[in-house]
Amino acid sequence: MKKFLTIVTACLVIGGVAITSSAASKVKESPDIKIAIDGKIGQYSDVPIIQDGRTLLPLRAVLEKLGVQNDDDHIMWEPQEKTITINKESKKIFLQVGNKKAQIDETSFELDVPPVIYKSRTYIPARFVAESLGKKVVWDNSTRSVLIKEPASFDEVKDILTKSEAAMKKVNKAKMNMKMDMKMSSADTGSLAIPMGADIKLEMDKSKKVAHMLMDMKTMGMSINMELYYDDKTQYMKGFLFENWTKSTSEEENFDTVVIDQMGLEMIKADDVGSAGLVKVESNNPDEIVLQGAVFFGNLSELGSGFAGEDSGSGDVPSDYSVKVILDSKTYLLKSCVMDVGGSDPENGNKSETTGSFSITLTDINGDFQVKIPDEVKKTAIDAGEAGKLFGM
Repeated sequence: MKKFLTIVTACLVIGGVAITSSAASKVKESPDIKIAIDGKIGQYSDVPIIQDGRTLLPLRAVLEKLGVQNDDDHIMWEPQEKTITINKESKKIFLQVGNKKAQIDETSFELDVPPVIYKSRTYIPARFVAESLGKKVVWDNSTRSVLIKEPASFDEVKDILTKSEAAMKKVNKAKMNMKMDMKMSSADTGSLAIPMGADIKLEMDKSKKVAHMLMDMKTMGMSINMELYYDDKTQYMKGFLFENWTKSTSEEENFDTVVIDQMGLEMIKADDVGSAGLVKVESNNPDEIVLQGAVFFGNLSELGSGFAGEDSGSGDVPSDYSVKVILDSKTYLLKSCVMDVGGSDPENGNKSETTGSFSITLTDINGDFQVKIPDEVKKTAIDAGEAGKLFGM
């Protein structure tokens, strides 16, 4: 071991890379960055940091979660030269604060960003160290998450998601029940948590581009009930402010942009984010495949907004979330999905907090049922713009 350290240290010194404290001046704290290892978001006392566009994580905390024993035999810190030696099984990784040169066993590498000392804590480049330990690393820009996983598990989930995505593309008809049960608080509401709930029932025929929906939304003691029909270009709605049927048309394909995007048929993606964030877990039901982990399904968190003709949401991602996906083991079709969310908003000074769950359940996939917009609805519906004038809208 001493010979290994001596050789590597000499190589680094010969490289002429000076170690200075100026590296820390480029550091930016990023409390919104999430680190998910094997499908679970970890909690760290030291905040992740960004330097030169690269994510660095607290040395000992992240190595321990990557399976490295947290003792002086497996994580060796030399304060004089500011060197780090990581021992895991037969592999040795050598790093030096402020130095872009690194060593894995006898092979040298050039880092995008070197380790740094920030607020008396040593930080290491996440991707390089995780990949050096044989892990798969994926960056999810939409949630600002570092997803780290065993390659075999990544490949297993990728194969499942590929089959499920292909199966879901063949779905023409389905019935769906979507639920939302949330509590939200902010600086404006003080300690008061505002409950919000939704129960949405939808049946659709993709081949005929027609859908029917019943929506019941509850918040602050109020209940909002609406009924909607969709076809290729038109939305028909009754309820809330409108006692009678109204209609609105869109130049875009209304059915595709609202119904398909919102109902969850496009939820399953065979991408690297899902493959790295989800893990396959044991199920007591042999007819089911269960995947769960740290993947954020944005369309679940925007339940009902597109159906109501509203903005699809702010795109905010909570600090903590987990999802459970159940697929049919024979057909790979989606049966249900539940996403739990929680935690405060780190970018907003922890002044807002959201907790609760979203769920979606599919039944009667390609079943023997019909979805049709009644002739009476088409004949009696008045233009939504004209109806809005009655309310000064």
